[in-house]
Parts: sequence; C-alpha cells; structure tokens
Amino acid sequence: MSSITKNLITETALNIAAKKSINKITVNELANLCGISRNTFYYHFHDIYDVFLSFIDNRIDEIVAYADKNAEEAMLAFIELCSKYKYVYQNLYKSLGHELTSKFAHEKLERLLIKSIEKDYDTRNIYADDLEIICLFYEEAIIGIMIRWLNNPLPDDAKHITNQLNRIKILFKGQLDLMIQNSMNAKDLIQKNIDNTL
Repeated sequence: MSSITKNLITETALNIAAKKSINKITVNELANLCGISRNTFYYHFHDIYDVFLSFIDNRIDEIVAYADKNAEEAMLAFIELCSKYKYVYQNLYKSLGHELTSKFAHEKLERLLIKSIEKDYDTRNIYADDLEIICLFYEEAIIGIMIRWLNNPLPDDAKHITNQLNRIKILFKGQLDLMIQNSMNAKDLIQKNIDNTL
C-alpha cells in the first residue's frame, strides 16, 4: 500500500509539473489531488522537489539495472527519459534556473555514468583522471542537448527530438568503448615501461 501511495504522489506531481512551474506546486494541492493528508505526503517525501529527485534517482537505478549492453546504452536511455518528460524538465528549469538545473543534471548524469561504467568495465584498469574526463565529456554533450531542448519554444517538437535521438545513437556508437580502451592501453604502456626499467 505504501509504494502505491508513493507512486500515486509521484505520477500526480509529474502530471502537474508538465503544466506549471514546480515552485508553484504546493503540498496541499498535491495531497488534495491524491486524496491523502499532508502527513501522508511527508511520510514519503521531504518536500515537492524531493518527489522529482526520487523519481529521477529511481529511473537511473532502473536504467543501470536494465541497460543490457553497456554504459552508452544507459546514457541514451537517460536522454530518452529526459525527452519523454520534457515539459516537466522545462518547468523544473524555469523554477530552478540554468545554474541549478545544470548542476542537478550533472550530478545525476555523473552518477549514471559511473554506475554504468563500473558495471561494464574493471575501473582499476582506467586512470581516475581519464574516467573524470570521460564523464565530463559526456555530461557536457548530453546536458548541452538537454538545455537546447528545454529552451526550444516549439510547443510540439517530439518528432525533432526523436530524429536527434536517432542521430545521437549513430554518432555516439562505440565512442565510450574507444575512450576507455585508449585509457587502458595507455596504462598498460606505462606499466610496461616501468617493468622494463626495473
């Protein structure tokens, strides 16, 4: 029953957030629409923003768990998630502003990337600096695309977003593997040089 109530709160909040700024959604409004008390809301969430943070964190966990092939697939699933809930993110963007939304997106995407890479690769064979650079590269690319979508004034650009997603899948394919392999090769080469000098 508890998870049903939590899901009801989340779905209702997402529906409202697709229509108006998140900072204008109140706990009273959300509780009334769900047919629950304020206390029930606070049993599940700290505040309105926590509803959205929890939703995104849960989706990230699901993406990592069900991304069959690799971290690249997980990133594409993240982009698809953002395009599916574009109007929610637009209203989050209006509520928080560019700086906070970017910071929030960076944190979530970095978490997704690290978890996905750790799932697919032995990160002991990758330089920590390289891993940081790889994550930053993908974060900047993906968040840049997201911000453009959020700033797009067109009321219905689903077809445009779908076309861009398809192009991203083609253009990005294999790039993450290549970066990680380059890092591993460089580490192996340095280790061989160290071994040869001993």
